[in-house]
Amino acid sequence: MVKRVISTELGTERRCTKCNEYWPEDSEFFYSSNGKIQQPCKACYCELPSRKARKANQVKVQRIKVPLHLPANISLRANA
Repeated sequence: MVKRVISTELGTERRCTKCNEYWPEDSEFFYSSNGKIQQPCKACYCELPSRKARKANQVKVQRIKVPLHLPANISLRANA
């Protein structure tokens, strides 16, 4: 059985659940929520398909948002 946490001369290291590599147990390598370390590591989290899709959708939305400039005498209302 592989240990999730090991102690080294550099300090405590935690194993990422996705890449199975050990990284220092700090905010540089892992996100935390309510004081607890979250899995997977930051590098693997950025590569998750859901995260990549969300980021791609944000880029699409930014491209689609084009300011609409109408002349002053044109209205978008049906009754006008």
